[in-house]
Amino acid sequence: MLDQTDPTGPTGEVFFSTSNDLQQAVVAAYSGLSGPDSFHRIGIVGFEQFSDNVYSGSSTTDGSHATWTTFNYDPQSRNIRTGYDAMYQLINQANQVITRGPEADVSEAELTQALAEVHFLRGFAYFYLTQVWGAVPIVTEVPEDPAGFAPEASPASEVYQQAIEDLTFAEANLAAEPAQGGRVTSWAAKAMLAKVYLFGADELDRSEWYSLSEQKAEEVINGGPYGLFNEAPTPEENLISIFQTFNENGKEHIFTINHFNSGGNWSDGEVASQFPMAMNPRQMRNRNNMWGFGWAYVYEAMDEIWDDADARKDYNIWFQDEPIIVNGDTTGFYNQANQNRCCARLTGMGFQKFWYQENTKNVNGQSTLGFPILRYAELLLIHAEADLLSDGALSPDGLTSLNAVRNRAGLSDLLASEVSIETILEERRWELFGEAKRWFDFVRKRNALPNLIYEAFAEIEAFDTDNNDQDITAFTPNRHWKLPYPQSAIDRNPNLTQKPAWSAGE
Repeated sequence: MLDQTDPTGPTGEVFFSTSNDLQQAVVAAYSGLSGPDSFHRIGIVGFEQFSDNVYSGSSTTDGSHATWTTFNYDPQSRNIRTGYDAMYQLINQANQVITRGPEADVSEAELTQALAEVHFLRGFAYFYLTQVWGAVPIVTEVPEDPAGFAPEASPASEVYQQAIEDLTFAEANLAAEPAQGGRVTSWAAKAMLAKVYLFGADELDRSEWYSLSEQKAEEVINGGPYGLFNEAPTPEENLISIFQTFNENGKEHIFTINHFNSGGNWSDGEVASQFPMAMNPRQMRNRNNMWGFGWAYVYEAMDEIWDDADARKDYNIWFQDEPIIVNGDTTGFYNQANQNRCCARLTGMGFQKFWYQENTKNVNGQSTLGFPILRYAELLLIHAEADLLSDGALSPDGLTSLNAVRNRAGLSDLLASEVSIETILEERRWELFGEAKRWFDFVRKRNALPNLIYEAFAEIEAFDTDNNDQDITAFTPNRHWKLPYPQSAIDRNPNLTQKPAWSAGE
């Protein structure tokens, strides 16, 4: 009598039977990126605060990334634990489809597409894991005994290889057109391979990968369906259109994390949220119709070192006394000294980039907007960089890619003789400002340009009129280039050993 079957739904043994089962499993894998404890948890707010772009404007106890500006985190950090777990949950969901998907009663075409989609997602997960942690366990099958499953960490070279194998499978088997908005395509796989090869060339000292990155980027640029949002009358309008719900999954968005549940929330991750509108400032609510929360502020140096002719400067930054217009109210203005519960530098500035798509709302923070992880503008810069590094010379095609991004921002063309790797990294900084890309440029260039991070922060401190020089004093290369493994992962896996710099007593 006690051995009964639940009549309300399928069991695990028979779930992969139908097309609907298979599609639900694929969507579950996608949701591994968009859930409340997923990508955002170790994403934009935290890693952007590691960089020389923005800093935490809160006390060390306020906000889920309050300690990241000063590298004052540890293996017990909730963000580190949940972010790490979420990536492996996504990998497990992908492995479920890869292992059991063939049981479904579907056409060969439908099965191939499903397998290719989850291979893409698994490849991205491994690429992201090694970017953040370096050496990590590789899991490609559903464990028969999860309780006793304890894989060792594989070196970064093997993790990169796994990511490349998964993305190559996806490239060969995905459809060129998405099944629905936000689903990955063969073009997205090619573009992601271009990025993986570029970053791997730097991280692993595989210089031959630069040409592979260049090749994949060129395939997408010459034959793919993507382009820049650049049809508006002004550079500012073109930039604003990037993060807008009406352009979601548009021609510039190669790979986007979409929210399959309703009511996505770009908050800081404390509740059921997805992405961090908390990058925006915490303007006091009493008068200015502005966000009532926020954890990140822009270094005052940006006003000095960022070219005024670059439309991305004003697009990204709230300057002191800049008007804030919400629902026709023109009385608001940005006030750095009027930030709620904040220890912001009085000479700093606010971060504006993600505010535009919500600027008809009054202190809200809710957004269903998907977040583009790889944009066409970044692919163009990947192409330019790979082109330069593959043989030491920037070709006319590589220069065209670089100048296309500059032109959209209202800047004039550069000559090939004016372009160095530092030039391209600066262009990446301005184009991807606030999107958590700058820190990973520091990480991947740590061998080729070992002083890059120190020079960057020295420039920040040169304009620090508040004399707050604590931004990088706690940074230690062997400790902070990659995150520690979460203590919870060490506790449950006897074969996973904490990194020496994070071991007890260090």
